Amino acid sequence: MRNLLKKRGFTLIELMIVVAILGILAAVAIPAFINYMKRAKTSEATVNVDRMYEGAVAYFEKKHVASGVSAQSTTRCLPSAHTWYPSATPGDGEYIATPSAWYGEKTWEALDFAMSDNHLYAYSFGVNVTAGTNGCAISTAVFTAAARGNLDGDANYSEFRRDAEVVGGEIHGSSGIYKVDPLE
Repeated sequence: MRNLLKKRGFTLIELMIVVAILGILAAVAIPAFINYMKRAKTSEATVNVDRMYEGAVAYFEKKHVASGVSAQSTTRCLPSAHTWYPSATPGDGEYIATPSAWYGEKTWEALDFAMSDNHLYAYSFGVNVTAGTNGCAISTAVFTAAARGNLDGDANYSEFRRDAEVVGGEIHGSSGIYKVDPLE
């Protein structure tokens, strides 16, 4: 009866096996978790590149009228190009939101695009008009909505881009977003 009441604990070997198993699980899970977090952060770029692209298509289809009685209305125009904004590299990996700076730029206003929250990517809108005036495409034009970022803080950048061209007064765009090193 005395042997039945004796309490028995874990041996040192059993505890070491449990610690080793937990260590192996952590070694596998932590890098996977970091990659999942990076992938989640890339959704900012894909959503915003699509927003810029759709804004350019809407602007292209809209009627544009200059001021004055004799002013003519034009259609089939694209917003002017704008290089990377913000142009500076963020110090802590995140750009501080400055909505007023976005709304002060004609390109971003035309695209109805601005960042009101802190963000991880810089954005650009490129336009190459082959023929036409003031961004109005008479024959052909090409435009690109893009995002660039650096999620891991090294010297390599990721880029997300959606391209389109104007042919015969219609926009023919890429079916999706082209990604270069999306987890950088």
